[in-house]
Amino acid sequence: MSFDISLSRPSEVSINLKLFKKFHFFHLFDPKTKKICNFNVYHLAWYIINCIIGCTIIFGLMGYLTEMEDDVFNVANDIQSMFSCLIYSVDLLKIITFLYKANKVWDLLEVTDINFLTSTQCQKHKGILHKYRKKSIKITNIMCMLGIMNAILYTMYPLVLMLLRKENANQSNRRLENILNFRFPVTVNYYNNNYVLFYIMESCIVMFLLYMHIVSEVFFISLCFVMIAQYEMIKRAYENFNGELICENNNSKKKNEYKVNYCFDDLVSIMKNQQKQFKKLKLFHSTYKFIIVSNVVAYSGSIIILTYASAVIFKSSESIPVLVVIKLISSFVNVFIILLIICYLLERINNNLESVQFGMYSCNWTSMNLRSKKILLLSMQLNNANELMIKITRIKIINLQFFNSVMITCYNILSAMLNISSN
Repeated sequence: MSFDISLSRPSEVSINLKLFKKFHFFHLFDPKTKKICNFNVYHLAWYIINCIIGCTIIFGLMGYLTEMEDDVFNVANDIQSMFSCLIYSVDLLKIITFLYKANKVWDLLEVTDINFLTSTQCQKHKGILHKYRKKSIKITNIMCMLGIMNAILYTMYPLVLMLLRKENANQSNRRLENILNFRFPVTVNYYNNNYVLFYIMESCIVMFLLYMHIVSEVFFISLCFVMIAQYEMIKRAYENFNGELICENNNSKKKNEYKVNYCFDDLVSIMKNQQKQFKKLKLFHSTYKFIIVSNVVAYSGSIIILTYASAVIFKSSESIPVLVVIKLISSFVNVFIILLIICYLLERINNNLESVQFGMYSCNWTSMNLRSKKILLLSMQLNNANELMIKITRIKIINLQFFNSVMITCYNILSAMLNISSN
């Protein structure tokens, strides 16, 4: 079965298809997208955009490598620039991975089909998939709104600050604050006189970060909810298989034989669906493992950076604008929530994968015939062999326990940083 997004309606897939169509995200993976010289036009567009954004960021950071006339350390501005570069690095890795593994992602989208699990028992529990679909759409829409609000806050911040201070580019004798506060290697006078140009440059960077950050995270969340729902359906299919498997005391011998064969075939179909689902989970891990690990590392570092910046600002004797603090807090909350969601969803997938085994034990296997018992035992052995978890190290699994350890580590590092800065 091949997934054809052009023939699908939002009600036929278990992800927020309407949202992804608006963002034209699926065009990156759709093999039917228009091509130029055998290259997907959207791939070419992203190559060009990445080159422009990357060159702009490098140009914005060159001021840190040269001596500037306003070379004064400002922890708030420098932390914001560092945080923006870190998020850009993660988003760049995401888009490179998506472009490089576009065919794998397209194959992975097959799992989002509402009728992906075709066995009779799994289809009886399709309501689970619809329930998770509604939850996924609600969460992804909320995350998009939060991301847009965060981007608006960043873009409006310098304009509001200039208005409150009642200054303009011609009157100011210092470098005006911009969205990301990159240290462009130009004089203060040139920067202030061309402030609109630099504002537009940083606005483009913010739009790029918003698009890649939101769309990629929302896509990941949608796929995770699908995986969670599919494994819960398989578990329920095994659990509720007991009623039809008691086929020993029928009056008609032919009817008994027919029902035994029907029950065996139904059990085999569940097992096939289970292996089919595991192949997609394996594909999901191979596609997303590098992205997830890099996200966890980057977001953990971001939490440390932003927390340290906030602590330094509050301890500083200098007057810091309230809007700067709001920017740092909004960035911290955004990163914190995303890291928490990643760890939570991966833990749910791992738990639901293991719960399938309990579903097998819960069925009325003592009433099965010998052939059904053998196929159920084989399915149990395959499920035990199919342990697949994303790990940050050989023994560290990415789950809520890992999130707790990250928070403890962040607190310890923060305490050490503050103790050093106070001495």
